[in-house]
Amino acid sequence: MRLLCLVIAALATLSGASAGAQALPVEKVSATTAPSAVSVDLPVSAGQASYVSLAGPVRDIVVGDPSIADVSVVNDRTLVVLGKRPGVTSLLAFGAGGRALADRQVVVSENGGGGVTVYRGATASNYACAAQCTRLGQGAP
Repeated sequence: MRLLCLVIAALATLSGASAGAQALPVEKVSATTAPSAVSVDLPVSAGQASYVSLAGPVRDIVVGDPSIADVSVVNDRTLVVLGKRPGVTSLLAFGAGGRALADRQVVVSENGGGGVTVYRGATASNYACAAQCTRLGQGAP
C-alpha cells in the first residue's frame, strides 16, 4: 500500500498538474507519423482541451467512448480533444488510404494530470491522476 502511494505521488508530481483557471486551457501534443503497437497516453482534465498535431491530413477519426472525450477537427492536421468526464478511452486518426496517423489513449482526470496502472499479481487497476487519483471502471479503491 505504501509503495502504491509513493508511485501515485511520484506520477502526480511528474505530470505537472496546471493551476490555471482559464475556461479551456489548451496543451500541444504532437503525434508521431507511425503509431507504435502501444498507445501513447494523452492526459486531459475534464472540461479542458488539448490539441494533437498530425503528420498528415486526417480523413477519419474514431473515439472509443464519446462520453469520456470528444474530438473536433481544427484543420486537416490538427485535432482538439475535450475531456468530458474522468475515464480512459482511445483516439484513432486515419489519413488517405486508411493510413494510421494517431493511436492515443486519452486519460481524462478530474483536475489535470495523467494516468497510472497499478498491477497486483495478474490484476490491473487503472487510475486517472492529478492532485488525487480516481480509480476507473470499478468502485472506490
